[in-house]
Amino acid sequence: MRCLLQLASGGSGKPQTTTSIAQKEGLSRDYVEKILFQLSKANIVKSVRGINGGYVLTKSPDDLSVGEAMMVLSERPIRMNKMKDDLCKQFPGKKTRCVHLGGCSIRLLWSLVITQLYGTLNHVPLSALLGTEVEVQNNLLDISKGKLQKVEVSA
Repeated sequence: MRCLLQLASGGSGKPQTTTSIAQKEGLSRDYVEKILFQLSKANIVKSVRGINGGYVLTKSPDDLSVGEAMMVLSERPIRMNKMKDDLCKQFPGKKTRCVHLGGCSIRLLWSLVITQLYGTLNHVPLSALLGTEVEVQNNLLDISKGKLQKVEVSA
């Protein structure tokens, strides 16, 4: 998310290098490259070649939800329409398939938590996280009260 916020705060589509982002965020350049590569595969960012090249967002921070970005950055994303399969594939124990596929009370709890989490994150535009901590707090309060534009994303 910090890499995306760096790109969003750059303004007007000015490309930012992985080195610049890594320095600003205290991350390794390799790690930033890995993150931006994942985001570029999902068409959230794009690479700009040349002497003034780097990475830019492919859409406005107002049109990109935090949930959309988080889903892309998740190592093993859980798709809403395939929740049972995705949840159970992550926790098979020592077997190739979870032994509770036929009936699992824990899966119901995790399904509820994930649905609530992404239901919230999908309504928070990246732009709401730009600014000072107080500004972000106010943006999030406004979103929770329905005052800011919400981004709808199907997961």
